[in-house]
Amino acid sequence: MEENKPANNQWRPVQIQTILVPTDLRLESMVAFRYALTLAKLFDANLTLLHVFEESYSYEKEIGLGAVELLGVKKSNAERELAIVEEHLRAQHPKCRSCFRVGTPFEQIVREAEDIGANLIVMSCHSYSWLDRILHSSDAEGVLRRAPCPVLIAKEPK
Repeated sequence: MEENKPANNQWRPVQIQTILVPTDLRLESMVAFRYALTLAKLFDANLTLLHVFEESYSYEKEIGLGAVELLGVKKSNAERELAIVEEHLRAQHPKCRSCFRVGTPFEQIVREAEDIGANLIVMSCHSYSWLDRILHSSDAEGVLRRAPCPVLIAKEPK
């Protein structure tokens, strides 16, 4: 009978101290902010917003100087937009900060989660067609497979 008895720590309450919220800054991804903010307030946890800017190419000669300038403008716009979202969330929860990374989204998300010691990652789910999923894969799936902590996929209720 002792073998079937659960370990004492199995029922220990979950402690969430740091929540990572990756965002692509699209309207659909904002649903994750609501869930993360609610949990951050409930646990008095740190809330870290992360946007990963994915550059298509890294060499000027491959894409041309005009395209490099356009990438710079897009990057600056994304940084500003992330700062605005951070400001809005910080007004509701002072333990909020943001970070901006350049690279492959799922790799940067997993790295950031490890670096900050995240206890939870909250991501939104986009409704892509099956063909989009095959062609582009899913950052959420990559994070789920490699994350160092639990991942909550937030989806807008119908």
